[in-house]
Amino acid sequence: MSSEEEIRKKLEKLEKSIVDKYVEIHGLKPSRKGEFLGAEQDKFYVAVSEEEVYELSPLAYYVWALCDGEHTVEDMVNDISENAKVEYDQVVEPLLIVLDEMKKAGLVAY
Repeated sequence: MSSEEEIRKKLEKLEKSIVDKYVEIHGLKPSRKGEFLGAEQDKFYVAVSEEEVYELSPLAYYVWALCDGEHTVEDMVNDISENAKVEYDQVVEPLLIVLDEMKKAGLVAY
């Protein structure tokens, strides 16, 4: 795991509030909640309960699938950065947004 100083240096192009949030959660290991129901074209369906079913984009589903309780948020940034061939600092903000929205929906927990 990277030190706070290393993280801040990697993310110097981003707003301070985003960097602060990432520093706060980079070592946490989110766990996905809900049950995968299936996919239709580029839509993935996950149920939190019988009444709550969410349609996830391919990116959101990929992030949800990475939330296995074993990988840290930092591991997820590295994975997405490497597999999508996108710079590390360009992954952080979108990932934080997706994780935040999924947490609000009850699809992930820390």
